[in-house]
Amino acid sequence: MRLIRLIAVPMALGMFAIGCGWSPPGPEPTSTQACGPSDAPSPDTVAQAIAILPSGPHWQETARGHTPDCRLNWVVVKAGDGSDSPMQVLFFDRNNALGPATPEPRPYINVISSGNETANVQYQWRQGQDPACCPTGIATVRFQIDDDGKLKALDPIPNP
Repeated sequence: MRLIRLIAVPMALGMFAIGCGWSPPGPEPTSTQACGPSDAPSPDTVAQAIAILPSGPHWQETARGHTPDCRLNWVVVKAGDGSDSPMQVLFFDRNNALGPATPEPRPYINVISSGNETANVQYQWRQGQDPACCPTGIATVRFQIDDDGKLKALDPIPNP
């Protein structure tokens, strides 16, 4: 009987996490090419991009990365420590700011991988009675630098 409990409890907890809609963060984006400092946005460029975000919250960098071709860079920022705190992905063409992924910050945003010239942003959102920890809405949007040098979403951005 004790063995059954030892098996049943972890299985129940695992099923709860799955049913809750939570998904673990994806692996950190990787690069096949070593990029130099001139391929990335400078601290001043990042600070200027953060300065255009809504005022009030203190925005903190939580992640950054780049595509393997070193051209498209991103910085993920978050305002607050809660799982549902506002976040934003700021994009850069090397040291030139391209702007945020969405006009308004939203929670549950991560860059989960990249292609040679694209960054894949995962959006999650709460549906119905989802708790803050466990949003069940999920979509991925690919971003790239268009021929005119502007940021372009290749997939529809979800509107929860």
